[in-house]
Amino acid sequence: MKVGMQLYSLSPIVNQGRYEDAVRLACASGIDGLELYSYYDVPALSYRRIMNDAGVVCCGTHNHWTPLRDDLDHVMEYNYILGNETIICHYLLEEERGSRDNYLRVAESLNQIGAKLQRNGFRLLYHNHDFEFREEFDGKRGMDLLLENTDPFLVGMELHIGQLPQFGIDIPDYIAGLGRRLKVLHVHAFNGDQPFDSRPGVEAGRKLDVSWAVLENVYPEDCGAERLQKDVEALRSMTRR
Repeated sequence: MKVGMQLYSLSPIVNQGRYEDAVRLACASGIDGLELYSYYDVPALSYRRIMNDAGVVCCGTHNHWTPLRDDLDHVMEYNYILGNETIICHYLLEEERGSRDNYLRVAESLNQIGAKLQRNGFRLLYHNHDFEFREEFDGKRGMDLLLENTDPFLVGMELHIGQLPQFGIDIPDYIAGLGRRLKVLHVHAFNGDQPFDSRPGVEAGRKLDVSWAVLENVYPEDCGAERLQKDVEALRSMTRR
């Protein structure tokens, strides 16, 4: 299992418009791959050059549903330049969810998006937050509706395990239930501030040959590479057990 980082971890830097500084800092942490978000404001080649110089690949990009639905050709072109094949739907706005029909509408759209991406050499994953588990309709969670109404060969899963404990969900059991559909794990930081033990989730992912464990945390603006390196190494040690 390779170790990555979601650029959102450095959002205090990104939010100042210092995209390239954030990418360089992330790449200096010892990761194998970097997931990008809020990336279209920067030419894809600018990111690609920084990652190439550091020996880091782009292991995914986070995208709202809207650009995937309405501007997929541009998304594919940008990701082709990045050298990235994993395109992730990472968020639904409030008006895009909140009802059973909305979730079913999104699921149908994701199948269509996933099919087009697959025809062009990409793959589509869905990344959860908390609302997919909090919103229920006739006994079905929003996440259940998405999983049950999308083709597992067209729509894979990037599971943010940090969202599960608050709903009383057993992480290893949930991971086992996803099976081969699960491609990437998102995992929290480890320096004493994690809300739960991430090791059982990473171990469950290893049993399924999940390809990436991606660190997601929000570090302070003045965070140096040393703090990032500690968390990356902690995650890497879990992937080796």
